[in-house]
Amino acid sequence: MTAIEDTERSRATLGEALRSIRKERGWSLADAAAATGFSISMLSKIENGQRSLTYDKLVQLAESLSIDISRLFTSGGAKQNRDHFAGRRSVHRNSDGFEIEAGVYTYHYLAHDLIKKRFTPVIMDIHARSAAEFDGLIRHEGDEFAYVIEGEIEVHTETYAPLRLKIGESVFFDSQMGHAYVNAGEGAARILCIGTDAERKDTDDIIPFVKRALDARQEQPSTVAVGKRQRAS
Repeated sequence: MTAIEDTERSRATLGEALRSIRKERGWSLADAAAATGFSISMLSKIENGQRSLTYDKLVQLAESLSIDISRLFTSGGAKQNRDHFAGRRSVHRNSDGFEIEAGVYTYHYLAHDLIKKRFTPVIMDIHARSAAEFDGLIRHEGDEFAYVIEGEIEVHTETYAPLRLKIGESVFFDSQMGHAYVNAGEGAARILCIGTDAERKDTDDIIPFVKRALDARQEQPSTVAVGKRQRAS
């Protein structure tokens, strides 16, 4: 499948999902526009596969519909059982995924078939060569982590000076702060981007467990590996 065909399929899936959710609620396009803040024209284009959305707009759409963002990546917007997640998994093959071409970026969504994830993993191809190419900096709820896997990028934010990152380097920041990624190298640039939702408190349950483990570790002599031997520190 070509990149163009993949993008068209992604737009069609988003459109099918949005139309299904709208009809499920008995809404007209005008009702959906009033609920989401998107214009009737834009919603119509999305449903007909003529318009894709950047990540912040997808988050805005999902939040306004009070749904998990993954429902927008599922053909027909199918619901999943939110009460049982034991043992679930999502495997991504090279030919899989949900891709959105957004001009400045191409988003390759991973594990898009799972809802209520603690984080959203995305591979992003960075096309923009200047922050001026953006229609304003992007911002959304939660935190964001970016790891450079190809090329070199520059991270622009409304708070800090531009930050240049090379392969193997990363940055973590509050994604409510306006931000944008720019390709700062001569060739292609690609990052692994992980976004969290500030509304989800799942990770809070992990904190007591980690604290207990650290407390227990502090009560015992730590060891430092040196070749095949260990010594107490």
